[in-house]
Amino acid sequence: MSVPQPHDPPIESASIELPPVRPPAPQPPAVPPPAKGLGPVAQPPPPYRPFSGAGTTSLTFSFIAPGSLFVTIPMSLLAALLTRADTGRGSLDWVAPTVLWSLPVLFGLVSVFLGIGAVRGAPRGSNSRTAAVSALWISGLLVFVALTLVIRKGDFMILF
Repeated sequence: MSVPQPHDPPIESASIELPPVRPPAPQPPAVPPPAKGLGPVAQPPPPYRPFSGAGTTSLTFSFIAPGSLFVTIPMSLLAALLTRADTGRGSLDWVAPTVLWSLPVLFGLVSVFLGIGAVRGAPRGSNSRTAAVSALWISGLLVFVALTLVIRKGDFMILF
C-alpha cells in the first residue's frame, strides 16, 4: 500500500445506506374500557350520603325498645325475688329496676342518637328524615308513658 497522491482518484469506501427516518405514528388517546354490564356509557356511583339509613334504623330501634321489655321483665322479676329484703327496704332494691330498664334504655338511646343525626344530616322531605322524626316521636312517647307510670307508682319497678 502506498500513500495516496493528490492526483489519485478518491477511494470509495463501502457505505451502508440507512433507511429514511420516519416520524413516530400518533398514538390513540388512552380511554379506559367501558364497565361491564352498564352499556356504552358507565354511570358514576351515587354521591355518599352519611345518614341515608340512619332514619330507618332509628325507627327500627324505637320499635325494639318497648319490645325488649318482654325480655327483661322475667329477669327483673327474678332479680326482685332474689334481692328484696324480707321486711322494709333493703340495700339492693335498685337491682330489679336496673335489670328491667337496661335494654329499653339502651335501645331508646341508640334510636334517639341515630334520629338526631338523621334529622341533621338528611335533606328536608327525604324518607330518612321522615323516619327519624317518627322515631323521635315514638321514643318521646315511650319516655312519657314510662315516667307517668313511675310517678303514679312512685317506684322505678312498675310491675308490682
